[in-house]
Amino acid sequence: MRPASILRAIARTLPAFLTMVAIGIPSAALAEKLTVAVSTPEVRIDSGFTGIPIPIFDLDDEDAAARPHADYKVDVVVLGPPESVIVRRADRIAGLIWANRGAQTIIRPPSFYGLNTSGPLNDLASPTVLDRLQVGFDDIAFAYGDRALINDPQAKEFRDAFIRLKERAGLYYQQIGVSFIGDLVFRATAFLPANVPVGNYSVLVYLFESGDLVASAQEAIQVTKSGFEGTLSVFAHSQALPYGLIVVALALFIGWLGGVIFRRD
Repeated sequence: MRPASILRAIARTLPAFLTMVAIGIPSAALAEKLTVAVSTPEVRIDSGFTGIPIPIFDLDDEDAAARPHADYKVDVVVLGPPESVIVRRADRIAGLIWANRGAQTIIRPPSFYGLNTSGPLNDLASPTVLDRLQVGFDDIAFAYGDRALINDPQAKEFRDAFIRLKERAGLYYQQIGVSFIGDLVFRATAFLPANVPVGNYSVLVYLFESGDLVASAQEAIQVTKSGFEGTLSVFAHSQALPYGLIVVALALFIGWLGGVIFRRD
């Protein structure tokens, strides 16, 4: 098997593997119980959708009040469905025109990445722990189509450009946005913008104490299209050939109609 094929296979399984490692730690190693509730587990997008905030709460166990207060820190990561993209670099030729001179395929990065923390990233945990959990832009695992290394430094300019474009679109953000409303109860709000991709989203919550991961939990959000847009999307994906023929016929009809309307005798 070629190295590129091996890399693609690793990239497909890496996010799920890291999630299992992070939230599948035996209970003996986790000092606290963490139960998370998402206020809106299903988001329906229609023509009037302008974005929606998603409150996320911690619902602690019954004996939480009996435990001594600890120096807890929390981060909440919302991951959108993976996508594969090609990032292109434009260079100026002869100082006159811009043209695409380089391109890099990024394999299955999250289409949406929202991070809310209770404090600065450096205060949550050690760099090793943050890297393992992929907390923060710098620690997202990026795989490339023709490179053997995850987060290959040679592709950093393409990685930075991808994240920068996602930030401008409101699809990537990281901020201090977790607030404790009790000693052991917190609240965070993830905002899904109007251009959010449809699909299944993962909500990963990590609880730290003195830099150590002491509890974790996972929830899910489903983003779907509704109304006419939803019906059209389902038809386009389930009946691709008829949909394509209808689109071509409609384009021909509109072209003919425009010629009739604007024809000069």
